Amino acid sequence: MKRFKIYVVLLKIVLVNSVTAQPFNFEFSFERKINPVIRLNYSSDFSLFSQPDKTTLTNSFYSFGADLGSAATQDIFPIPNKIYRAFSKDTMPENKKKLYNANLTSNSFRGLGMSYTMGGTEMVHSYLASVFTIGPIDLKGSGYKFPNNMGIKLLTGSNVAWYWLGIEDVTVEPGIDLVLLNYADINRFGSSARFGYKYQSEVSLQVMKGLSITGGANRMLVFPRTMFWKFVGSDIIYEIGDWALDYFTGKIKTSSPYAYPVVDFILKTGLNFGITELQKKNMNWPFNTEAPLMIDQYRIGLQIEF
Repeated sequence: MKRFKIYVVLLKIVLVNSVTAQPFNFEFSFERKINPVIRLNYSSDFSLFSQPDKTTLTNSFYSFGADLGSAATQDIFPIPNKIYRAFSKDTMPENKKKLYNANLTSNSFRGLGMSYTMGGTEMVHSYLASVFTIGPIDLKGSGYKFPNNMGIKLLTGSNVAWYWLGIEDVTVEPGIDLVLLNYADINRFGSSARFGYKYQSEVSLQVMKGLSITGGANRMLVFPRTMFWKFVGSDIIYEIGDWALDYFTGKIKTSSPYAYPVVDFILKTGLNFGITELQKKNMNWPFNTEAPLMIDQYRIGLQIEF
C-alpha cells in the first residue's frame, strides 16, 4: 500500500511539472541544527538515605558543574519550501496548516556532564563531605519558538553515572539518637567509584541567539553495589513505561500540538519521579535489593551555544 502511494505521488509530480514546465524541487525544510554547547550549573543538593524500618538520613550541599556536548533543534512540523504546486501550503487542508503554523521544535542535548558537590549539615558533621559525579547526558523534549531567536525548551532524560563519595568520620551532636543513625549503612558505599543512575527534568529559556538560562531538578541514585541482571530488568520496566508515554503523547502531537510539549514534559517527569520513589528502598525495583543513596538537585545554569 505504501509503495502504491509513492507511485501516485511521483505520477502527480510528473503531471504537474509537465503542465507548469517547472523544474523538479524536492527540497523540504527538515533542517536540523546541531551546535556545540557549554553548560555551567549551580545547584542546591539534598542527600536522602532510606534505612529500612528506621529513618531517613538527610544532608544538604551545594554543587558546581559543567556539561560539554551538542544541542540539536528541529521543527516538529517542517513546512515544505517548494516541492510542487499541487502540494503547496496554500492548498493544504486547514488541519495541516494548523500543524505547520504551530512553531514547535524538537530539542535534545547530548554530551558529558561533571559536577562536584560539597558542604555540610547541621545535624551530622561530615558524614558525607563531598560527591564527584561524571557521566553521559541525554536530554530530549520539545518546546516553543518565538520571534527574535527566543524560545522555551522542556527536556527530560535519564542516564547512567559514576560517583565518588567523600565519606569522613562522623561527629554527632548531643541529643542525636545513635540507634536511628546506622553509620555502617552509609559506610557501605566507601570512597571508590560507585555506579548509579541520574534522572533529569529541565526548562530552558532562550533569551537570545546562543544564550539560554536553564533551571531544573535532578535525582541521582548511587548504588552500593552493582547487580547487573537486576539492574537490566529494572531498566527494561522503565523503558516500557517511557515507550508507552511516547506513544500516548505522539497522538497528542497531531491532535493538540500546542499542548504537546507541556503534556510530554509533565508525564515524563512524573515517570522519573515515580520510578525513583519505588527505588528508595530497592535500588533495582521491583527486585528485592539494597537501598541506594539518593541525591536531589535543584539547579540553575547558563547554556552557551556556538
